[in-house]
Amino acid sequence: MIPFRGFTLPLWEIFGGNLLLLICSLFYLAWWGVSFRPNSPGGPAGPFLILAAFITGCAGIGLMAAGISQLAGDSKALPVRFIVAGGFALFILLLLVTYIGFHRIVTSELLIIHLWAALELSAVAVLYGTGRFGAGRAAALAALVGIVTVIGLISYVLYYRLDDVARYRIGMVPLGVDAAVIAVFLVLLSTA
Repeated sequence: MIPFRGFTLPLWEIFGGNLLLLICSLFYLAWWGVSFRPNSPGGPAGPFLILAAFITGCAGIGLMAAGISQLAGDSKALPVRFIVAGGFALFILLLLVTYIGFHRIVTSELLIIHLWAALELSAVAVLYGTGRFGAGRAAALAALVGIVTVIGLISYVLYYRLDDVARYRIGMVPLGVDAAVIAVFLVLLSTA
């Protein structure tokens, strides 16, 4: 198995975008660790870390979207527009459920969870639809994205119901599991 065999520009964009999202997750995790540690005033690195997370995240989204859109026309799988529309509808539904049902203050993390899931599922769909991923690889990655999304949503709902130490810890869970899934995605894409 030769890594990166037959990589085209759209594949490099999806790979590079995911790599940037992995770096974004690590910067975001470091920022969380510095800025939200209980009984700690934060530190001077906080603003740099969140800015680096924002820049790498936006660049990663842009690169992935470019690669996905280039492959979407040749894909024989579920069209990306259905994944995006489903993700948007699910976001609105869960926004209402978490706010009204669980009385959870709305924060950007809910949007980030859904945006990440829709982006990764769109990438999996076009990679499967163009034959780059087999059914097993695509199903495994889609399942991982689904599991991690549920973990993120549970953490999101529980966050304000916990004490400071537990809140600090649970806030890192979605970041860590997202980073792990992205790392798996990178390995599977580079060896496909």
